[in-house]
Amino acid sequence: MTLQQQAVKVIEHLPDEKILQVIQFAKFLSADSGFQVSSKHEENSDDSYIRKPGVLKRRITMAENFDETPECMKEYM
Repeated sequence: MTLQQQAVKVIEHLPDEKILQVIQFAKFLSADSGFQVSSKHEENSDDSYIRKPGVLKRRITMAENFDETPECMKEYM
């Protein structure tokens, strides 16, 4: 039995909600390879967006004094 056949056999017994999660996870795994899968359910789903790591790289910065305690909080320490 191939891996694809084993996967189908396991997925057959899942409820629709879990099958959707499996599909989304498979899309996430295939995102690195550039392989995109589309389905009819995806058109109607708000959860179809797949986040990609690194989108905000170098756009978020921290102040240099981030670790310092603000003057107004020192009296509570």
